[in-house]
Amino acid sequence: MTRLSRRAFNQLGLGAALVSTASGRAFAQAPELVIGAANPMSGVFAFAGVEGFEGGRDHFEFVNKNGGVAGRRIRYVNEDSGYRVDNAVAIFTRITSQHQTPVFFGDSTGFQKAINPELNRRGTTVMAGASFASEIDNPQAFPNQWIPGPNYSDQMRVLLRYIASQKKGASVVFVHSDTEFGRDPIAAGEAEAKRLELNLVEKIVTQPGSVDVSGDVLKIRRRNPDYVIFHGYVLQPIPEFMAQARQAGMTSKFMGTFYSTDTVLMNRAGAAADGYMGVSCYNFDAGAKGAQIEAIRAANVGKTRTHAYYQGWTNAMLAIEVLKRTLAANEELNAVNMMKHARAIKNYDTGGVFGVPISMVGNSFPHGRVYQFSAADKMLKPASDWITISPSA
Repeated sequence: MTRLSRRAFNQLGLGAALVSTASGRAFAQAPELVIGAANPMSGVFAFAGVEGFEGGRDHFEFVNKNGGVAGRRIRYVNEDSGYRVDNAVAIFTRITSQHQTPVFFGDSTGFQKAINPELNRRGTTVMAGASFASEIDNPQAFPNQWIPGPNYSDQMRVLLRYIASQKKGASVVFVHSDTEFGRDPIAAGEAEAKRLELNLVEKIVTQPGSVDVSGDVLKIRRRNPDYVIFHGYVLQPIPEFMAQARQAGMTSKFMGTFYSTDTVLMNRAGAAADGYMGVSCYNFDAGAKGAQIEAIRAANVGKTRTHAYYQGWTNAMLAIEVLKRTLAANEELNAVNMMKHARAIKNYDTGGVFGVPISMVGNSFPHGRVYQFSAADKMLKPASDWITISPSA
């Protein structure tokens, strides 16, 4: 065959250009798959927003290095929301008007709730994000969204089932913030404690953040519970509760849900956090193995990542799996088709990111594990086996 010049080759309509990625891998020209995001890169939740963005970014780079999705490169388009719903809505509108965007990642429960009617009206985009809100775990009300782990109510159930396995009839105190976030799992937690025949002896409500907790610590001391479960906080005022309780000679064990269970945050708290226990859906076992967990380690040599990073990676991993399944079925990338394939995720091997195969139930993946923080080792260590919450729970 006579060799053609590039110009002649292109004139014949045969010269599909090559698109080079940051990894150096070349893709035959094909429409990019654009995934949009509104992450809080600044503001009060920037510490989580940056980590979540980088988790998603690193996963997409990993995918592009390995051939993309059906030979198509992933392009990740992110803008800073500052953790403001109005900003996030504007970013969603802008990105989805400029690009065909089959998947979009949100920054908060507030945004995911606010954009839900528009998401349903369009039927072009599916959504995941930073929220584990129990309200979003409802396929009828939120048909085009998923949660990258167990919702807050199921996180509470994991903790209570662990407690029940440790001591029959154990006494428990709930401490939660006076926010929608803080109130989310409390009713479910009360019902679960009753079902497990645990003794819920007190519920304490505080403002979020740094507050004077001395009066609330006195309430806990009077009850002298076996366990205290926090929800609706990131870090403060949990270390202050723990420090004052220990100064008072209390031996209660302190626990929390996803956003207050993190190696980086616990290390900030230092000795006061020693022995703290919390639930996560991600695999922090030092011996964890699998292609995805190894890729995370390779991308983060010498770094300790927060839970938000793993959440960002997981959302990206699930998005890629949904896109692959939809394209493999030769179906249009619309919300109905993509969510059909999302809901078909059963016994899925996450490559070590979760410690068990995962299945979507409702809009979530109800698998969790209890970890305990060691101040001496500066790390979370597994304290339980993996616990899956069944749909009937």
